[in-house]
Order: sequence, then C-alpha cells, then structure tokens
Amino acid sequence: MFIILLFTSCDEYYNENYSFNTILVREWNSPICPEKIVLEKYTKNSNFIDLTGKDPDFNIICDSINKQIILSPYFPYINKINYDIRLIINDSLEYKITDIKSKLDTTHYTFTLGRKYYINNRIYSMMINGHKSDNKHADTNIIIPSEQGHALKK
Repeated sequence: MFIILLFTSCDEYYNENYSFNTILVREWNSPICPEKIVLEKYTKNSNFIDLTGKDPDFNIICDSINKQIILSPYFPYINKINYDIRLIINDSLEYKITDIKSKLDTTHYTFTLGRKYYINNRIYSMMINGHKSDNKHADTNIIIPSEQGHALKK
C-alpha cells in the first residue's frame, strides 16, 4: 500500500503555456537549406495589412534524412496565438497562416516516482495559404507541408 501511495502522490504540474516552440516544414525536397527566416505577426483577420510584430531570430536545421526543415525560435512562443502569421523563407517563399485554433492541453510523462504534467496551448488546426491543416498530433510544434508555400515575386 505504501508503494502505491508513493507512486501516485509524486505528480508534478508545470504550466509552460507554450503555443509552439518549433516549426517543421515537411517534405522539403530542395537541396538548398534556408539561411533566412522571418515570422511576421498580423492582427487577426486583417488580411495581412496590420503588422504587429516581426521575429527574424530562428535557429535553422535542415534534416535531409526526414526531408524537413526545423525552425526553432530562440524563445518559445507563449500564450494563445490570437493573430495571423506570415512565415517567409529566404525572401522567396511565404506561408500565410490564419484561423489558428488552439486549446489548453495537458501532456503527461511517467517517471519512476509519479508523473509530470505539462500544460500548453496546443495548436490543433489552422489554414495555411487557404488549405486546412490538421496539427492535432504536433505537441508544441507547427507542422507545415512545404508544397503549400507561395513563391514571392522579385
């Protein structure tokens, strides 16, 4: 009885409040690894007119084995996303992300003594350049299929 109480009484809760800490651009079939990433924030439903912020600070990892780009902001985005996002890769490819739907979600990890619970604002769906995208199983990531990008004219 003591052992059972010991294992069930050691639960820990962490309210990280992350919305995302990584963007994964999947099916990246280009041998070129991006050098520049800019994430722009716009007032929700402003048709990308009312710019409210810009973030060019991303760590970029090209994973040629899994054919994806891993974009990690230097600081995770916290709180619920209540704005539209425009992601620009190398000044030539853009992803306009709108209709972002998220909910508070709890993930647990079991350890030897009890469990750890992490509470985050998980993004479960969005529109990417007019295409509905399911993001249910992405934890605190945003998953973007590369073929949904629009080429920018120069």
